[in-house]
Amino acid sequence: MASAALQATTERNQALLRFAFTVTTTFVASEYFGWYPTFLPPILAATLLGSLPTALPFKGGFALILVMSAGALAAFVLSSLLRETPMVLFGSIGLIVFLSFSVIAQGRAFLPLLLVLICFSTIPIVVLTTPEQAGALPMALARGMVIAVATIWIAQAIWPKVATKEPAGAALRAVEPVRLALAGSAIVLPLMLVYLMYGLTDALPVLITTIVLVVNFDPSRGATQGLAMVLANFLGGMVAVACHALVEVAPSLFTLCFATFGLALVFARRIEEGGPAGSLALITFNQSMIILSLGLLPGPSSPGIWSTRLLQFGIAYAFAVGMMYLVLPTRPAVPALQPSTK
Repeated sequence: MASAALQATTERNQALLRFAFTVTTTFVASEYFGWYPTFLPPILAATLLGSLPTALPFKGGFALILVMSAGALAAFVLSSLLRETPMVLFGSIGLIVFLSFSVIAQGRAFLPLLLVLICFSTIPIVVLTTPEQAGALPMALARGMVIAVATIWIAQAIWPKVATKEPAGAALRAVEPVRLALAGSAIVLPLMLVYLMYGLTDALPVLITTIVLVVNFDPSRGATQGLAMVLANFLGGMVAVACHALVEVAPSLFTLCFATFGLALVFARRIEEGGPAGSLALITFNQSMIILSLGLLPGPSSPGIWSTRLLQFGIAYAFAVGMMYLVLPTRPAVPALQPSTK
């Protein structure tokens, strides 16, 4: 009994160190080498670590790299070919998004299809709004996945004890595939349309976090989790502002490492616990990393810029949660059968 408790404690501590090391290494390396957008590798690594039920095997890691690379290339080619016919392009993307959410609801290929959704929801917007920069985004997505997977392998070699946990997306498996596909499409496609109509180029972080929010939504918790997710947006932003202020006071790689490692440790325990609380912690952490990364970009930084970014995320989150709550209403818990008194 004591040995089992000791093993569980060791596995938990090593999981925390793996998470903090992976996120810190990927983020600091991206900032140092200028691999923009620098938030991609850490949030991809965090999503993988928070979603995988076991350790990431070499075969699975290479498969994820291939899926991300192929998905980014396919999204870029499709968007480039259909750039002159945006209605056909939008319809094609809608079909891909619908089918991806439908398969996820069946409990199959959660991570690969999550990557496909990220590619097809972000790359077309960049291709249509800023075509001269569109080629850089598929490369950044593929590079971010390579960095994330390689760093996870290094962390697993240093801290090899991994506890088996429930795979991500389990809460959505009880949802009807068509219903979830409709809900996901009704959230992602209108957001894409808004960014296209107004020529907004900062769709990447908002859409990525919105997709992660949708696939981690637990319909059985309904409005309770929805409100928590909306509040998590502002909490993540405030944490990022605090970390950014620390880096501004003492600008150095050491300060950035210290701030990122501490931030990761704070959220790692909740994320490793899994369940609704773990999903919420993952969303909040990703939000913090994105806001921190955007704050470190070269150029002016002001309270107005911070508030605008938080407002964009807040509106997207509120819209996503509202749609999920309407399309996937709360399912009351089934009461336990009472023993017969006869």
